[in-house]
Amino acid sequence: MLGFLSEAIRNYRQTGAVAPSSRGLARSMVRHLHDQPGPRRILEVGSGTGAFTRHILSGMEDGDQLDAVEISKPFADALEANVLMPHRQACPAQQCRVFQCPIEEAPLEGPYHLVVCGLPFNNFPLELTRSIFKIMLGSMHEDGWLSYFEYVGMRPLKFPFVGESGRAALRHHGALLAELEHRHGGYRRLINMNIPPAWSVHLQGAART
Repeated sequence: MLGFLSEAIRNYRQTGAVAPSSRGLARSMVRHLHDQPGPRRILEVGSGTGAFTRHILSGMEDGDQLDAVEISKPFADALEANVLMPHRQACPAQQCRVFQCPIEEAPLEGPYHLVVCGLPFNNFPLELTRSIFKIMLGSMHEDGWLSYFEYVGMRPLKFPFVGESGRAALRHHGALLAELEHRHGGYRRLINMNIPPAWSVHLQGAART
């Protein structure tokens, strides 16, 4: 926990949280893991210390593959040492690896049946958010799902502190995410047992025309 806090404070724009996600949020984020028969390919973007990763791994079966992308070297190193390496030893018929880099530089090998994203989009420039979603959605199987989360009320909470340009950026972010949710037949679930409460948002791979 102390390691998470120090990294979150040091690099908040990439971390976007001050406490690991709850089990309830993690379960919701991986709820579409078994929608398709295996073998499955899973992509996790912004793995952090592995709150979602552990739930992904617990649902994987022989032949499944997990590619995790984490920009923070301390988090990526901890994920490899504490989560992925022990899992590979216990489940040698399952593949899991971590790429310590931005998603734009990761050697992705889709199509992915599930994409789980823990990135703090409200901290990002709009064009970066748009670019990341384009990469994730473009890497998905047409029947796959993309799951990400947002803290409840985060954009309105930030409004008084960011100035007019910041408020405009937050409104544009909200509009973009709402558009993606509509185009991809998305839905959201409220997770009250999280600090703070959060929405898990789920998008289908194939966009509506």
